[in-house]
Amino acid sequence: LWQITLKSENAFAIGLEFDDFYIPEGGKLFVYSPEYEMIHGAYTHLNNSASQQFSTPLIKGDISIIEYYQPLGSTGKVSLIITEVIHDYRDIMNYYNDEGRDFECGVNVICEEDEVYQGPINSVAFLDMGGFICSGAMVNNVLQDLTPYFLTAWHCVDGDNPSTFRFYFHKEASSCENTWSSLGSYAYSSNLVADSDGINGGDFALLLITDDIEEDWEVFYAGWDASGDYPIISCGIHHPGGTGKKINYDDDTAYGDWWTGGSPSDLTHWKVNWDEGGTEGGSSGSPLFNEHYRIVGNLTGGSGECGEGQDLYGKFSYGWNWEMPPNRRMIDWLDPNFTGILVIDGTYEVISEMTGDLNSDDTVNILDIIQLANMILSGEFANNADLNGDNTLNILDIIAL
Repeated sequence: LWQITLKSENAFAIGLEFDDFYIPEGGKLFVYSPEYEMIHGAYTHLNNSASQQFSTPLIKGDISIIEYYQPLGSTGKVSLIITEVIHDYRDIMNYYNDEGRDFECGVNVICEEDEVYQGPINSVAFLDMGGFICSGAMVNNVLQDLTPYFLTAWHCVDGDNPSTFRFYFHKEASSCENTWSSLGSYAYSSNLVADSDGINGGDFALLLITDDIEEDWEVFYAGWDASGDYPIISCGIHHPGGTGKKINYDDDTAYGDWWTGGSPSDLTHWKVNWDEGGTEGGSSGSPLFNEHYRIVGNLTGGSGECGEGQDLYGKFSYGWNWEMPPNRRMIDWLDPNFTGILVIDGTYEVISEMTGDLNSDDTVNILDIIQLANMILSGEFANNADLNGDNTLNILDIIAL
């Protein structure tokens, strides 16, 4: 049994990042607070990864105890090298429920009862990257198979290691009052599959979460609009300063703009002035939804004053299908068969659709021709589908149509 105690004076919480991380079979790693108020682990050989990197969730307080156990007779060699100690100086997890803290940057999502907002709300997650925090959202793909793609900002992930990211879903306050929020559930680790390689490329990053997204978390995979049409805005959803999930509202048209250092000829961003709410640090990467509640952008930044001034969101359409390789655009991942679809709704579940199955009987056959003809000509008669009048229903009727 090995044990070490770390202290970071006056920290609200402590997190650890490991390099050259390897636990042999039978080994168990725990990280906990002195009074066992918080315990994380056991971490085992199942937590080993190809990158040999690992991080722990934040442990409340300024003291953290690391304990490793390996059974007698085990021949494996453990490797646990702590490369960074994360000192939380803001209480981003709200462990202490500081009533003097400013929680006013938007409306608590629990206050929003309109059903149309619930899907977008349940797509957004708090992104903990160790020393930095951002927001982002799960996104649907054309296959609608719940592949766990997560959209955030390039400037959030640049230079960091996605394999140690944590994605907190339902980090929300339980009332409309601006108080402490629960942590919800989290997924650990991801791979970066595509990014803009700069703010002026649309400032997007598309991550593939490698952990399981449990069904009972009720995570929504948000729809999106890559058409580039000027959107009427409905809302933005985010975790300002690491607080519980907030929602901002607007009902105006967003207009094209560019980030500092960009070119006025390249309108890479949407400019928004919120009617209600605002953003600050930690909101970066959060989604912007249009009037159909589809994502049209993700937050690069703005005034950062919770409602005073404008915000700029990298256009979803700008990072969709520009002349770049697959790791610099989203189409290869969100529309892998290159169907040309530019607009898609969100979903909680796998959707399996068969092209041409107009009568929804899971088979494409002559009955679908009848269904199509009846849709066009009205009525419920098979002879509606005999469009060429040869008294036979076949492919020639489709040609005639």
